[in-house]
Amino acid sequence: MTDGEDGEDDFLDFTPIPAVASPCVNICRMLRDDTCEGCRRTLAEIAEWSMATDDRRRAILARIDMAR
Repeated sequence: MTDGEDGEDDFLDFTPIPAVASPCVNICRMLRDDTCEGCRRTLAEIAEWSMATDDRRRAILARIDMAR
């Protein structure tokens, strides 16, 4: 990673912004069914979210919708 001409980090120039936003609503408590009270993701889904493809993120959101 190098600094741009203005001294800013180039990292975002090479990192695509995901099209699928996180369902996090900042109510982060795990329930007895091992899902988050706020977003309804499992711990595994929360852990993988930052590296997940948009297709995988859509699959997680679909599972959440079906579970409601």
